[in-house]
Amino acid sequence: MDQPMTDDLGRHHRARGFSLVELLVALMFTALLMAGMANVFKSSVHTFTAVNETMGAQRTNRWAMDQLSDDISQAGMVFPDRALPSFIISGSESLFSITPGAVVANVARVSDTNPAATEAEVVNADILQFFTDAPLPVSGFWAADTPGDNPNPGGTPSAAPASAAVDFKLGAPTDLKAGDVMVILDSGEYGNWEHPLISGGANPVVFETDATKIANYTATPISPGITLAHKKDVPVYFIRPAQLVRYAVVSVALDPANTAVRLPCLVRQQANYPTAGTVDWTTVPTQIIAENVEGFRVDLSFDGGTTWARTTGAPTTWAAIQANADAQLATKGLPGWTKVTDPSKPDWFRGITCLIRVDITTRAPIRREEYSPTLGTRAYRTRTQTLMISSRNFGVGK
Repeated sequence: MDQPMTDDLGRHHRARGFSLVELLVALMFTALLMAGMANVFKSSVHTFTAVNETMGAQRTNRWAMDQLSDDISQAGMVFPDRALPSFIISGSESLFSITPGAVVANVARVSDTNPAATEAEVVNADILQFFTDAPLPVSGFWAADTPGDNPNPGGTPSAAPASAAVDFKLGAPTDLKAGDVMVILDSGEYGNWEHPLISGGANPVVFETDATKIANYTATPISPGITLAHKKDVPVYFIRPAQLVRYAVVSVALDPANTAVRLPCLVRQQANYPTAGTVDWTTVPTQIIAENVEGFRVDLSFDGGTTWARTTGAPTTWAAIQANADAQLATKGLPGWTKVTDPSKPDWFRGITCLIRVDITTRAPIRREEYSPTLGTRAYRTRTQTLMISSRNFGVGK
């Protein structure tokens, strides 16, 4: 009779569950585990965000570097080779210059403490300007045989036409304008480059005959139009001569919903070299090369990178860079090409080679506390990349 009572007591003992103390201990360990998992998750999210923002900044740098590399490699191009007219040689606009540490006006971000307000930011960046003849993305083929009074083999000795039809394969006649240069690629092998100025964007292409406009292209007298005979299907392409290219960081309102926020952007501008006065860059269209650019710095070396013309410390000036360049060239330059400040040679780059260094610093779009070395404050994640390049047109002579 004792056995059933023992069984009932055993069942009652096994069914009584956890005590309050046991539950509290379990909850404590669960809470600690959840807190640890939350921290791991938070850290993973921050890491993911930081990596994405860093990759974005590096990607922006690469795009900017590609554009700069293409442009700087063309800097100083004078093609076909010619003597530049006096309004360029004696002009007010420098053919190559660096403006160090220019203040970027009106940069503003969303306030760290009030999302409805903005805060001004201080950004300083260089301005790079250089001269070049700019190849145009327009090309094609000579559409029909044309006569000339000084023919290549196979031509007919007679008067050359005042215009010529082109079978355009890249671009269109509307991409051209008066003063552009057509380069005909069959005559160079015979020692005569035919490169007439054109009077506008039309097809057939009409050759420029205005003596003043031709004189604005070159100081060496040339005949208008063409003189040689040309065969059908000869390749032709086009150049826009005497261009000033400018890279600078400016503030741009990219958010149409909040135009008070203005981000620092690296922009490219291109304008004709002015026949008088200077270029009003505020009226020249801009092409955004990179957004959120916190730094743009340019330096020059005339001894392969051993020493640099940029003075250390701040601030510096273009005049100081030129003085250091002259000091390097006094021992490294070729005879007759030992100064970048020679007033008779403002196109010094035609006889002097140099290495150009460009540093671009871009930043993440959002300020975060984890990017700041000071507790309780926010900062940007930044990345700097460097481009080392020599223009293929520097030092080719004139």
